[in-house]
Amino acid sequence: MVRAEILRQAEARLRATKRDVAAMPVKDVQQLVHELQVHQIELEMQNEELRRTQVELEAARDSYVDLYDFSPAGHFTLDTRGTIVEANLRAGTLLGINRKELIGRPLAPFIAWDDQGTFRRHSQDALKTGTRQICEVQLRGETGAPRWIYFESLAVHDALGCITHWRTALLDITERKRAEEVMRESEQRFHTMADTAPVLIWMSGLDKVCTYFNQVWFTYTGRTKEQELGSGWADGVHPEDFDRCLKTYTEAFDRREPFQMEYRLRKADGQYGWLLDHGVPRFLPNGEFAGYIGSCIDLTEGKDLEDRLRKAVKEKESLLREVHHRVKNNLQMISSLLNLQAASIKDPQVVQLFRECQTRITSIALLHETLHRSNDLSCIRMSNYLHTLAGHVSRSYGVDPKAIMLDLLVEDLTLDTDTAMTCGMIVEELLSNALKHAFAVGKEGRIQIELQAQHAGAYLLQVSDDGVGISRDVGQRNPGSLGLELVNLLVEKLEGAIELQSGPGTAWRIAFHQLHYQERM
Repeated sequence: MVRAEILRQAEARLRATKRDVAAMPVKDVQQLVHELQVHQIELEMQNEELRRTQVELEAARDSYVDLYDFSPAGHFTLDTRGTIVEANLRAGTLLGINRKELIGRPLAPFIAWDDQGTFRRHSQDALKTGTRQICEVQLRGETGAPRWIYFESLAVHDALGCITHWRTALLDITERKRAEEVMRESEQRFHTMADTAPVLIWMSGLDKVCTYFNQVWFTYTGRTKEQELGSGWADGVHPEDFDRCLKTYTEAFDRREPFQMEYRLRKADGQYGWLLDHGVPRFLPNGEFAGYIGSCIDLTEGKDLEDRLRKAVKEKESLLREVHHRVKNNLQMISSLLNLQAASIKDPQVVQLFRECQTRITSIALLHETLHRSNDLSCIRMSNYLHTLAGHVSRSYGVDPKAIMLDLLVEDLTLDTDTAMTCGMIVEELLSNALKHAFAVGKEGRIQIELQAQHAGAYLLQVSDDGVGISRDVGQRNPGSLGLELVNLLVEKLEGAIELQSGPGTAWRIAFHQLHYQERM
């Protein structure tokens, strides 16, 4: 075309001269030839550029064809009736048929029967609106294993704006659909388990507000999902528990730590029930924090039972305190009667026996008095008990504390009632015996009482003095001494062992274990 244009220009110049070339001056002819040569060179350069452009276009076309044919998505060009005009290789693979055999066939028959309506509306919308349309349908089983396909279609217009055909791209989304199905099944399984579990379950998001409650929660509170979601559930928390509940939750949430708390929540009947709430942080598979999930156990019946038991124990303790108080008063009354009776007796030995009986009775009364004042009625704190007992025995014998000194080395131990009473009676008898026999009249001395815990649950009780001492044979078995006979019997009750060390002074060493309490019917 360029060459023809140059020739036309040359002819025009010749006509403009209105004379033959032969008649032209040599100079003009030479100029004309030069111009024609220049135009010829330009024409050849343009032809070379056209050849390069054509090669590039052919290479681009080949690349486009490769991209089109080997694209991971299937591509169709269809006429307005839905007939396939053009298709790439992937499209044939997706439909399970050779690409050449697709040309001229309608696309709709390849769609599963249940999705025919969806695809028909998709096609109509693409041709009617001229805008991009999408849909998801299944292919028919004849194409192999059932496949889910994602369609994205767009109409093509001519120069006048009329739709002449339409193009669609296909993506195989079967794996995604299977994953979604597995996810739905997992979610349904979770909801089934959560709604049938005998606990209240909740979930919260990153903003700390609740996004899920199971059906058991709604049944418990008698409220709807809309009322409970977000922070609505907090309306049912008992006002006395609200601040503590909120503080525990927010502090654990900020630290991403599990928490456990008890609080009262209003039930469907308007009463408050006790819940034990245990929450743990949730994390996504990539480790990202996603919120919290919690489960609540109804403690109402347990709390009611606990209250009843606490009340029953309190009543029992009150009754036991009253029993101990009355026993102490009765023992004191018996002691007073013995004192009155002793006043009418002339024989000093008989009077002494009465006094010893009074001391024994009073030592038992002291134990009941200690229990009456104790916070724990099942055991006795031995330090307080033995100090009080030793002081009472010393005063009953009219001992001058400056002359006979009492030294108590008692560890801070607690023994059960039976063991403590037995130990107290042993101390009373040995202390009484020492006050009566260890020291001559007017003689000063020291009596030491020790109680220590040993290994393996054993205990060591020791009563010693720096008096005149006692024969081992007399001390161990003396038919004439009721006190020492009682000591041996009491040691046997403790299933313990007694040892006497004498001269100078006397030391009674008793090793024992606590008695095993036998429940009384």
